Amino acid sequence: MSAVTDEAQKSPYAPQAKWRERNPKAVWAQAALRAAIKRGIVEPQPCVVCGDPKAEGHHRDYDRPADVTWLCRRHHRAEHRAMRAEAC
Repeated sequence: MSAVTDEAQKSPYAPQAKWRERNPKAVWAQAALRAAIKRGIVEPQPCVVCGDPKAEGHHRDYDRPADVTWLCRRHHRAEHRAMRAEAC
């Protein structure tokens, strides 16, 4: 049986819980990046494409959690679409 309980599946957050269960390395890398930002080891940067100051860290390699490309939400989603298209 899955670690995601029946109660959690009824939650609006169920898809996220399932994703976290399937991607433990990504979850770890995201948590490590948040910790590095909190400790001042990594400083968030603006989007490298459009300069939007509200950017997210994009991991190319989850084994290197502090090595990220800073992208705004729009460009981050576009990067993931491109990565999925490459995989096909």
